[in-house]
Amino acid sequence: MPNLFDAEKLALESFKIISENIFVPEFFDESLIKEFGSTNQLSISFNLEQKLIRAEFDFEILTNSESSEEAKANYKFVLIYSCSNLEELAHADGEELKVNSQLGFAISAISYSTIRGILLIKLSETVFQDFILPIIKPNLPN
Repeated sequence: MPNLFDAEKLALESFKIISENIFVPEFFDESLIKEFGSTNQLSISFNLEQKLIRAEFDFEILTNSESSEEAKANYKFVLIYSCSNLEELAHADGEELKVNSQLGFAISAISYSTIRGILLIKLSETVFQDFILPIIKPNLPN
């Protein structure tokens, strides 16, 4: 697929927090936190007819502390993008969808970066206030 990706044709249309849960045990001592662990998953789906892209980001963070029970936070975010030339960047090939790698990378990078900023704000004034979503090494498309 030729490189037809143009960032100016991509727009973030909406952002929603679908679910948000922070559990902190009643007698949890923040000073005993040694580090944080996190897992995340990004799922991307495409609506070719409406030229829309949906990115769903599931995120979990856990404390690693000397407490008997750990604190935990779960979030699910949905970001909707429009892409004016989506028909040039994604097409069905039988049962498979072929997507321009630079478009996929842009959606992933923008979503991850946006979520990082939102989490900084959402987690402030909680036991997770020192957590920052780590910077990851991307697998850049050719």
